[in-house]
Amino acid sequence: MDQVVSSSGPARSAASARGAESINLLTIDAKGLQSLLADRKFTSLDLVRQCLAQIQQHDGYLHAMIETTPVHILEETATSLDRERAGGTLRGPLHGIPILVKDNINTPTLGLPTTAGSFALLNSKARENAKIVDRSRGSDMPSGWSAVGGQVQSAYIAGGVDPTDSKDGHSSPSGSSSGSAVGVSAGYAPLAIGTETDGSLVCPAGRAALYTIKPTIGLVPQEGIIPISHHFDTAGPMTKSVCDLADLLDVLAARPRSESFTADLTESWGSISVAVLDPDKWKFSEDWVKPVQGAEAQISRDIRHAYDVIKLKAKKFVNDVDLVSVDDLELDGESSEGIVVAVDLKNNLNTYLEDLEESEVRSLTDVIDYNLKHSDKELPPHHPRQDRFIDSQNNTVPPDLYERHLQHLRHVARDRGVDRVFAKYDVDVILGPTDSGLTSIAAAGGYPLCAMPLSYLDYNGRPFGVSAIAARGRDDLLVKVLSAWEATFDQRKPPRSLMG
Repeated sequence: MDQVVSSSGPARSAASARGAESINLLTIDAKGLQSLLADRKFTSLDLVRQCLAQIQQHDGYLHAMIETTPVHILEETATSLDRERAGGTLRGPLHGIPILVKDNINTPTLGLPTTAGSFALLNSKARENAKIVDRSRGSDMPSGWSAVGGQVQSAYIAGGVDPTDSKDGHSSPSGSSSGSAVGVSAGYAPLAIGTETDGSLVCPAGRAALYTIKPTIGLVPQEGIIPISHHFDTAGPMTKSVCDLADLLDVLAARPRSESFTADLTESWGSISVAVLDPDKWKFSEDWVKPVQGAEAQISRDIRHAYDVIKLKAKKFVNDVDLVSVDDLELDGESSEGIVVAVDLKNNLNTYLEDLEESEVRSLTDVIDYNLKHSDKELPPHHPRQDRFIDSQNNTVPPDLYERHLQHLRHVARDRGVDRVFAKYDVDVILGPTDSGLTSIAAAGGYPLCAMPLSYLDYNGRPFGVSAIAARGRDDLLVKVLSAWEATFDQRKPPRSLMG
């Protein structure tokens, strides 16, 4: 679920009536908008009003938004940025462009609560904005569900989430950043900031035909973001184009223009050595994605075709490399990632809640109790449980065992996993299906991971894509991969259901 802020198509608004150029919000990116703003085709105030009209038109069904910044704040901010532009001042390539912000990122100065989708935090107030927000101005729950916002629906899938589908089945928008992804795909704003612990950026982006990157852990500051695990959490950009992704990543990472990620934009695979994973081996289990006749075969077929195309263009290509699997991340029959997250969740969340200026809940125990007392509205009727919270609260893992599990993750993902593949095959990146355990390998090793759109299921129209993992600190290389991919494969398609 998302909030909308103003930052440094099909919907017509009062702006259009006054003569401002009408734009296709489903297809245009921030770079295209910036060009039109520079040519005085419309103003940032016009753009904000058209985006708000798009939200009003579609979000009654899509449920991607929890709240928008009060209109007067949005309009005052946009007007101020328009004045700066008229005076010859531009703060950067995102000047005057609206951005969606996931609702686990603190935004108190924008007049918005930060709830992570929970009524327990509806009246909370953070002391200050998350650092990345200020920079941008200048057995789990079903994927995409929250108490405050309801079930996020994919803009691509008629009929929405099938209540009989599995957690991340083919009808699901997938992942906790699904509001961010759906909002961008539905034209609410050209850019979004989401977050990921394991899969919550790349999986929703893959199902919304977007580009994203989970940066190397530590590249983007986490202060002011509701945490799960400081070892795995990071914010990242979600966009319709790679240029937009590079521009927003510059902002999130406070990258100077002299070191901009836009310098890594390319149309060539010629300097990139690529290894790939077998799509029939690397996919979510049937417990996560309930098979549909023909769907899995199409995903495998289309990904293999993409591999064939890259093979002819890349500096080097290695097929079906022997990367460790998610099962290898277990130690003594237990998920090491699950153990680390259980410990971190309680400790990290308690620290965050204790620091809030105002809140009805100050600890994980308070959240669990609140959910039990208000289960009729806080827990989904089709899955009235909070297992992860309870497991974390009851966790009795001693520090030495916690450290053992953490080091096991690092050793398997790095020494036996990604770093070994890079060295053994002399390659730069590993590509594989986005809907796969590659997200867990990246999380366990702290690697950057990106997602790029590929195709759409004949079965129901939902997008799917491919991800790439690079060495720690080589986010620039992933931007290069994303850019080469964008230049090689078909342009992403907007949701047909919103194009009428």
